[in-house]
Amino acid sequence: MYPKTPLFQKCLLFLESLPNIKATIQGEPYFSSEVLADGELIISTSNKTANYICEIKTGITNDIVEQVAEYFANLAKRLNDKQRPLLVTRNLSSLVVDQLIERNIEFIDIDGNIYLNSPEIYIVVRNQTSKENTNKSLEITVPVLQVIYFILKDPSIIASDGINGSYEKIDCLLGSGITPKTVKNTLEKLQELDYIKRTSEGYKIIDYIKLLERWELGYAERLRSKLLIGTFRYIGKQNFWEIENKLKLYAQKYGYLIGGELAASIMTQYLRPVGATLHIHKDHYYFPLVVDLRLKPDPDGNIEIHQRLDRQSDQHDHNGELNNLINPLLVHAELVRTGDSRLKETAQLIFDKYIAELAQK
Repeated sequence: MYPKTPLFQKCLLFLESLPNIKATIQGEPYFSSEVLADGELIISTSNKTANYICEIKTGITNDIVEQVAEYFANLAKRLNDKQRPLLVTRNLSSLVVDQLIERNIEFIDIDGNIYLNSPEIYIVVRNQTSKENTNKSLEITVPVLQVIYFILKDPSIIASDGINGSYEKIDCLLGSGITPKTVKNTLEKLQELDYIKRTSEGYKIIDYIKLLERWELGYAERLRSKLLIGTFRYIGKQNFWEIENKLKLYAQKYGYLIGGELAASIMTQYLRPVGATLHIHKDHYYFPLVVDLRLKPDPDGNIEIHQRLDRQSDQHDHNGELNNLINPLLVHAELVRTGDSRLKETAQLIFDKYIAELAQK
């Protein structure tokens, strides 16, 4: 089967340029009872065959290798004995290549870097002509992630009114502590890394999916922990579905936006949620909310309270269906960070319904 995904197409070209190697993509995406992945890759030599379950992850820099390694270690646990996880990516620096090999994370990138280390096949290919500027990476701080969030949420915010206008538009949405200089430096760095490009009037996103993936990695690694106010559980023995309506009803009363699995369930009518995230403003006094909902602190609880990312409303023009819900970008990021197949399927539905249109602009 000829792959549909451009990254798979380019990686197969590199694989089949090697002697005595045949590579085919068997499915896009790959489904099993335990895993939903981007594809299944079969690599054959003259007498052996290796079966890889592929995940596409781009924007990998040295500051997130540990998180990527943990993700693929968890994926490996859900595969059968004949399958191995494979990272499919692009533009790996020499430093990142070294770190992935050191952690035994098998990978292929579109620049021709290959590391396969299974009982059936062993290949190491390093593309010495690839870019070697290891300093050319985005320092992912919380303010930077906030700026990227607003760009992903509304790409038009950087598209017009001149460069200075872009800075001012984003800055007016951010909370205290985010300076115009941070906004300016972030946009310039995103341009340097080919996430956005200059136009006659402002900036334009070059590859929305690439920027989204980088932001979601940063969300899971840094931003989420900064936004988390507390984790709670309901006092009593009720199942989550018994308190769903209460969580929905109180959203308007207490001014929070619903996120997490409960928001995903409302958005898709597909998922049976087992938890929720409640997003409140930074200066919101949430104690009455906790009392009224009968919540108690519990690090293993299924109800989280998060600080809102911005000071403005996250409502969207989807015929009112997203009233009291957080932006789909945050719901999607929350679902994909777990690696859970059930949540990943729902995340894809949310992407198709709410995010894909932004990616095509």
